[in-house]
Amino acid sequence: MSSQGMSNQGMPGGLFSAETPDAPFNLGQARVLVVDDNRVNRHLLLALLERGGVRHVEEAEDGNDGLARLDGFKPDLVLLDLMMPHLDGFEMCRRMRADPRWKGLPVLVQSSLNRAEDRARAFAAGATDYVTKPINAVELVARVRIHLQKRALLRGLEQYHTQARRELAQARRMQEKLMPGPARLAELRNTLGIAVDSHFAPSSELGGDFWGMQCLSDGRVGVYLVDFSGHGVGAALNTFRLHAICQQLAPACGDPENFLAAVNTRLCALLPSGQFATMLTGIVDTEAGVFDYASAGSTAPMVWAPGETEPRLGDGTGLPLGLLASMRYERRSLPLPPGGRLFLYSDAAIEIPQGSDVLDEAGLATLVGRHMAQAEGARFLDGLLEDLRAAGPIDDDLTALVLTRLG
Repeated sequence: MSSQGMSNQGMPGGLFSAETPDAPFNLGQARVLVVDDNRVNRHLLLALLERGGVRHVEEAEDGNDGLARLDGFKPDLVLLDLMMPHLDGFEMCRRMRADPRWKGLPVLVQSSLNRAEDRARAFAAGATDYVTKPINAVELVARVRIHLQKRALLRGLEQYHTQARRELAQARRMQEKLMPGPARLAELRNTLGIAVDSHFAPSSELGGDFWGMQCLSDGRVGVYLVDFSGHGVGAALNTFRLHAICQQLAPACGDPENFLAAVNTRLCALLPSGQFATMLTGIVDTEAGVFDYASAGSTAPMVWAPGETEPRLGDGTGLPLGLLASMRYERRSLPLPPGGRLFLYSDAAIEIPQGSDVLDEAGLATLVGRHMAQAEGARFLDGLLEDLRAAGPIDDDLTALVLTRLG
């Protein structure tokens, strides 16, 4: 192909120094692949790029040569001619974009083709930008710098997102460890005859729900479920705070109403204004066959005995935690005979949109009734969760817990 000239118009000395004081990236470390079948053009582009501060430049004679050099050179930008023998710039660009590794690689086309349809064809093939010959040196280097800068910023953003995802995944694992693991639940089943099945699904990487259990010395079992306002990182941090409080106050959890009051007093001193949590805490007393509990604005607990066809709803009223340090809570009781079940859940289960309303506790009780006859707690939860997902979008953290008295 015939060579077309390059203009040095506007090239004052020192304009393209390797690095300017406020440059957000190191231009001298950038890598540019020049693909052009004309040797004179390649040498002119090489000289121009070096004057502009680009130190790492590789040359390719046509599209096939350019594709072959991508893996080894790993360019940050391709400066591509269109009209070349063997494999032209259009086809090289299309093949690059078909490879996931090069989908985001900037491609700056420099060509003598200047019709609108030629530009459209180049952009359709995957070009990032387009300059026409004869090339203005200042414009070309400015565009190279802009695309390399953007490439560096995007790469930094990707690294930030990768690190953030890694840290959120680690935090998610730590949050899941706040809750009883399989070994502890197996011990509870074997020693006290209580089977526990649970579901924990934050609406984002982290959530504001968690639950816990405490085996008491007299054979009773303490259980609690917490739902912080909001979700995400802020709510998750509050779950760590409250988990530490619950561990410190564990000896008091045998008295649900006093335990709840003590937790509330501690939490009021920690939570920023406007943040709060709902919490239900109670004691499974297998000898008395009851579930004694207290509630700080939680959802209503549900219980049922073998053979029953609908659950019995408890009372979840009470002021949420973190609002009034002097708040006192009421002790309540529900029957839990041998073979009976206790179902606790966060409010995501009752806030699923239903037209202009939400599912609410009565609607949830209806869904629960469909699965009460399931012999295994895990199957009960699976069936109920399937119904909840079918009912509508679940936009909040969802925790569900079913305790079964064996025997």
